[in-house]
Amino acid sequence: MLIELEKARTRNNVVRIFREELDGPDSWTDGFVVDANEEMVLLQLVDDSVRLNGYQVLFLEDISDFAHPAPFNDFQKKVLSLRGEEVVDPEVDLDDLAVMLIDISEEFGLVTLHREEVEPDSCEIGRVVRADSVTYELEEIGSDARWFDETFEYDLYDITRIEFGGAYEEALLMANDDMGDDSYELSDEYPDDGIVDDE
Repeated sequence: MLIELEKARTRNNVVRIFREELDGPDSWTDGFVVDANEEMVLLQLVDDSVRLNGYQVLFLEDISDFAHPAPFNDFQKKVLSLRGEEVVDPEVDLDDLAVMLIDISEEFGLVTLHREEVEPDSCEIGRVVRADSVTYELEEIGSDARWFDETFEYDLYDITRIEFGGAYEEALLMANDDMGDDSYELSDEYPDDGIVDDE
C-alpha cells in the first residue's frame, strides 16, 4: 500500500480511501497524498464542492481499500487548476504522533481528533497543550467557538483520525478571535454538579 500511495504522491493524483470497519462501505475520503510512512498517510482533502479543504491523517492499519487514481481524478484536478488551487505541504512530521499533535496545534491553532473506536459519533476539537507516548492533554473549543475553561486528558492511541487546516476549524478560530473577553466558556456561573436550580 505504501508503494501505491507514494506513486499517487509523485503523480499528484487524487486517491479515494475507504475505512470500511470505521466508516462503513459507503463512505470514503478523496484527497492528494502529501506524505506517508509505514503507519500513517497525510492527505490534503478534496471536498464535495471540488475545493481543497484542509488536511487529514489516517492510519494505514484502518484502511480497507483505496483507489488510485480516484474515480473523478481528472475532473477534480481540472477544476482545482481552473480555480488556481494547488496542493500545499503543511510540513507535518509523521514520525512521532505526540510531536505531530503539538506541532499542528501550534502551527494551525486547532486540530480535530477522532477516537472512533471509543466514541464513534463524536470528536474533539482544540489545541494539544501536552503530549507524551501515552496520553495527550487537549484544550477544547465548543461548537459555539468558545474555549472550555479546563483541559481534558485522553489516551494517545485511541486516535483514529486527525484533521486540521479546514474550513470549519478556520471558522471556529475566526469567531473565537472576534469574541475578545468572551472567548472562554463562563462555566463558573453554574453549580459544580451541573444542575441549575429554578427560582
